Amino acid sequence: MALIKLNENISYLPASKDPFSADVVFIKTNKATWIFDVGMGNPSYEEIKKINDKKNVVISHFHPDHLMNLVRISCDNLYLSKYTKHYTLKGSVISEETTFDEEPQITLVPIPSSHAKGCLALVCGDYAFMGDSTYAKEKIGNHTYNAQLLNDMIKVMEELPVKYFCLSHDKNFVQKKEDVIKLYKDIYSRRKPDNPTISVEDFFNPDGSVKEC
Repeated sequence: MALIKLNENISYLPASKDPFSADVVFIKTNKATWIFDVGMGNPSYEEIKKINDKKNVVISHFHPDHLMNLVRISCDNLYLSKYTKHYTLKGSVISEETTFDEEPQITLVPIPSSHAKGCLALVCGDYAFMGDSTYAKEKIGNHTYNAQLLNDMIKVMEELPVKYFCLSHDKNFVQKKEDVIKLYKDIYSRRKPDNPTISVEDFFNPDGSVKEC
């Protein structure tokens, strides 16, 4: 599987099902190569191993398909949330929006999420790399959003100064900011009084696309 370039500084290795692995993003700055999620399995491991300069790794959240290759690679800096550090036992905790003075500039942003505790997004130029943070909480036959977390997530996303959101595992990895926010506002509009959760079992098709009304 080949890397896909978004611009002269940013490329990514698409998510895969075998091995089950998240999209892995590579950003070349004037000081380092930043890697957003390290994936699981050999394809992403081999791409990371090719990097010869300083490596800064950011883990979006604690699920294995996003961080499993940490046990196989070396890096100069590791950034993650406090919750994710419970799983890695190492790394620098990001608890508030943090900007790194590099060219292009890198900003790490905690994102409220129904999918997983302790999600981080990475912002670079026109792009915000979201990992799985926008997705629902998943149990067999039960995909739900916490209404308050969803509303908080939308507010953070609206403030991000980007044109595109990049959603891990989505067949359309890069999506327009306004389209993504509209989708999640539509989901939020389904909330019901006295119910803290919003079911989306009837909202999405199996491939993740929105069902036609």
